[in-house]
Amino acid sequence: MKEFAEPLYPEIARLPHEEKLFQLKAVRRLKLLSHYGAGSLVSPIVHSRFEHTVGVWKLAAHFQPDNNELRVAAILHDIGHLPFSHSVEKALGFDHHELTAKRIHSPSITAMLTEANIDFDKVIAYLDHPGPLIGTNTIMGLDHLDSFLRDTYMAGTNRVHPWELVKQMECTESGVACGEETAAQLMELVVRAHEWMCSPTLLAADAVLAEAILCDWAEVGDDRDVFVELTDWDVLSVLKTSPSLRARMWIQTLLEEPHKLLVRNGGERIRHPDQRKKIICQSAFG
Repeated sequence: MKEFAEPLYPEIARLPHEEKLFQLKAVRRLKLLSHYGAGSLVSPIVHSRFEHTVGVWKLAAHFQPDNNELRVAAILHDIGHLPFSHSVEKALGFDHHELTAKRIHSPSITAMLTEANIDFDKVIAYLDHPGPLIGTNTIMGLDHLDSFLRDTYMAGTNRVHPWELVKQMECTESGVACGEETAAQLMELVVRAHEWMCSPTLLAADAVLAEAILCDWAEVGDDRDVFVELTDWDVLSVLKTSPSLRARMWIQTLLEEPHKLLVRNGGERIRHPDQRKKIICQSAFG
């Protein structure tokens, strides 16, 4: 089947074992997880974790074409994400890194990597330790590079096409490196992306989604093992038919009347996944 081209970077041929990895259920599931989390419900930025994964893999293959372990790590790096990505992770007490490690150690994936002569330990090291994929405290990795390029591209605010910036970069074992002018352009995108992600509207959307889930769990109990396998669609379906009235009201407001969510400095505090920013929200129904 001919696939549609991914718009940020040139096409790259998949190796046979990479083709198999992209067909895994755990990787295909990423197509149904919003990269922008609950923000996808209140903004035009609606690309999925799958598009991001393809982008990170392309960057890995572009910069280090012969590094099969890095290319594999790029394909698998997000398979532990929850529905709506980071939106509810901290509020519900999950760690997607732990979930990713658990899924990568599954028999189907380990057997596939063994058959392809991929160094499993090296793949795990790229996922768990500073390096080209996740970067360091001071150097950006390929994961964040694609996120910032993709989010701003999908918002239509890039003055320079992402590939033109990528062509001015290199990727070492520590992460991404580039000249001062390219770095300045990239930092402009980083600042813009963070301004959106930390905007009251997006923080409120995350907080309301988390509260709706907690209200549903308070009514029916929380089956955490089931939840981690769900997609965005699954969660929305559950909340729209929840026996919890408040869960249904929160999700209805988020989906149908987000303009009624008021962000202010007082009122009912909603648990938010980012504890560094405490968002105060009140819906139209109080």
